[in-house]
Amino acid sequence: MKLCVIGGGGARSVFLTKSLVKSAKEIKVDHIVLMDNNRKKLMKYGVLAKEVAKRLDPSISFDITTDAKEALSNADYIITTLRVGGDEARMFDEQACLAQGVLGQETTGAGGFAMAIRSVPALIEYCNLAKEVANDGHLIFNFTNPSGIITQALRSLGFANVYGICDAPSGFMKQLEELLDVKRDDLSIECYGLNHFSWFRNASVDGKQVQEELLGTPELYKKTEMRLFDYEMCRINDNCMLNEYLYFYYSRENSLRHIHQAVRPRGEMIYYINKELEEELEKVDIEQEFEKAFTLYMESYAKRENAYFAVESGENRPHIWKSPTIEEFISEPDEGGYAAVALKFIKAITSGEKTQMILSVPNEGAIEGLAPDDVVEITCTIDQQGAHPISIGAIDEFQLMQIKRMKYFERCSIRAILEGDKDAAVKGLYMHPLVNDLQIARNLVGIFFEKYSEYIGKIHL
Repeated sequence: MKLCVIGGGGARSVFLTKSLVKSAKEIKVDHIVLMDNNRKKLMKYGVLAKEVAKRLDPSISFDITTDAKEALSNADYIITTLRVGGDEARMFDEQACLAQGVLGQETTGAGGFAMAIRSVPALIEYCNLAKEVANDGHLIFNFTNPSGIITQALRSLGFANVYGICDAPSGFMKQLEELLDVKRDDLSIECYGLNHFSWFRNASVDGKQVQEELLGTPELYKKTEMRLFDYEMCRINDNCMLNEYLYFYYSRENSLRHIHQAVRPRGEMIYYINKELEEELEKVDIEQEFEKAFTLYMESYAKRENAYFAVESGENRPHIWKSPTIEEFISEPDEGGYAAVALKFIKAITSGEKTQMILSVPNEGAIEGLAPDDVVEITCTIDQQGAHPISIGAIDEFQLMQIKRMKYFERCSIRAILEGDKDAAVKGLYMHPLVNDLQIARNLVGIFFEKYSEYIGKIHL
């Protein structure tokens, strides 16, 4: 079977490759292809990934290409992880938002809206191409941000084989397992909400409830991503733990203050980290000097990883990520990441063994008060028939109203992108809690509609 990664020239491709190759035989995949339309990046990150794949398991056929049709032909599984416009577009969006006095984070608010303008049309084209050339019954796992809007758009257009994936919930659960000192997958939890806008309740280990225990543990607020919150924030959210991205909403002013105090905001910092790495890799023959190139790559990745949320929160992560040697990287167990979410899904549907995992899928009545076709981030039961969201039922009105407001923003954004509806864009951005000002919404829509006019209203449905 064939697995294709669209956007395989990204900075995380080496980690993605490790996950895929280590699990390839278990999911009966014998051919992996990384595809990216940016040849320069593919010849850096893709070549690094290809060498890693060879060292992990040379029996797996592993290719890199800039040809989307070739990559998607006869594919059974497709992972999409695009950055349309590159780091330059991300930096432009961030600066435009900050100039208007609002957060420019790339997956939420106005920054997320701008990224969606570039990403939604590209994903529609790839999904249409996959429908033509991929194998019947192929599955698409979308990691491209803003994942919620994109998955909602694709599902609304009839691509029922698309699942939104994110490594934030699984990464948080891993932290909780370490805190509780329990084995991997022994922790059960109910997640509900939207991508980067969700809550966690009813945590249990071997059937024993541990939610209350966790909320009362001081280390929860020091050693996990809950470091961004406090007990009172959990209490008013119906005693739920919080997705780390809720920090932008619940501490918006603090976040803006920290960003303005920083030397560089996150998008600009990533731009320069990647630029420096790519310039260094230009001086290296990656195939002939692989160890040197790998060391440069990992040192750069450590800068990114250890600075995660540091600019916005003013604090570093509690755990420092250390760059491994190639030998350590190959031998160490796979850390997972978003590939692990896709792989766990594939293992469940191929083996027939039921499992639970967190995905972005249509609500289908799982959360009362939302439409059946509202794409939500939720704990799902996976079997050979696919993903089935667990029943959450009625939720606290405080949470429901937040979700509805964000879902209105998502729906408006999709209409704006597909139809070129500027009014829908203004209404959606105004309703977003991180904008919440009609004039600012109008200003930003004007900026982004002009900057990204080539993407808006150009898809023929």
